[in-house]
Amino acid sequence: MAESELARDAVSVLSQYLQRKSADGPAAYNAALEGLLTQVQARFSEPFLAEVFARFTERPTGSVETGAMRLYLSQEISRDGDFARQLKSVLGGRKASKVKASRKGIRWAAAVVGVTVLLAAVFVAARVTQASDQTNIAAPTTVTLAPATGTPTSTSASPTPTTESNPDTSSVAAGPAVAGDGSSVPKGAPVSLLDLPLTNNEWHAQHGDHDVQLTQYPNSLWNMLATCNSGAYRGEQQFRLKNFTRLEVKAVGTDSTASPDLAVKFEVFLNDDGVNPKQTLVVNPGEKKPFTLDLPENVFALKLRTSFTVPTGRPCRSGNAVWGSPHVVAAGR
Repeated sequence: MAESELARDAVSVLSQYLQRKSADGPAAYNAALEGLLTQVQARFSEPFLAEVFARFTERPTGSVETGAMRLYLSQEISRDGDFARQLKSVLGGRKASKVKASRKGIRWAAAVVGVTVLLAAVFVAARVTQASDQTNIAAPTTVTLAPATGTPTSTSASPTPTTESNPDTSSVAAGPAVAGDGSSVPKGAPVSLLDLPLTNNEWHAQHGDHDVQLTQYPNSLWNMLATCNSGAYRGEQQFRLKNFTRLEVKAVGTDSTASPDLAVKFEVFLNDDGVNPKQTLVVNPGEKKPFTLDLPENVFALKLRTSFTVPTGRPCRSGNAVWGSPHVVAAGR
């Protein structure tokens, strides 16, 4: 099946990347693969799947952990065509290594996979049940071991985000005539942060249309945060710019898939200062707030950072911290 092949490729690529990160540390960092890791983690936000993901990141070479990841990722892909297309896009054509095997070897491997999946389901379900007793979150009582095919049997439905009634996004300029230069557009013109140059030309955040507390905002930025993943304790994105007077964000907060008790800190740093934020805003669970900041004349770089205000570690809590429709206001000609 195409779903199984896509899940196999994604898990294989992530397993190899996590091994390199463990061995080489920061030197192994790859923005595209971090994006793939974040994409999968965002999908595995439900408590049971979050535990599967956490076990995989802790032991990416384990047969039980990788087998469980392939199974449940294949199920998620079969349920959602949009997610499958996003995963293919982030995966960028990377494929799992092909290994020749005899028929006897194939039959043996199939048997191992079956046992692996069974062990994974029992082990992870037990782990989730234990964690749920501590956090009053009910773990699933039934585990389906066969990958979903055809029409999904799940009756649960995800919340449907509404659209911001007056987000004023029609007034956002398509982009300055000179990228990042606010003097190349009329004074007071809003320019989306997505149209600004990136430091080192690297994306570290996801970007596009996204919701903040069920209200949809176009041209947004977001990072997946997870208390059980040391690589996702915080997220940030930096832009280069000049001749802008103000940063305005329609709303900041967590999205509809986030853990309901997740509080997040939103910070903005200027130029090369990554220690002293120019502005900080804490958004409590269930809240969304506007974010504004006047920019001094000498600003040449803008860094947006999100991080936890809750303790890291277990119980696992995760969610996307979102900057809804951020833009800067041009100083003009």
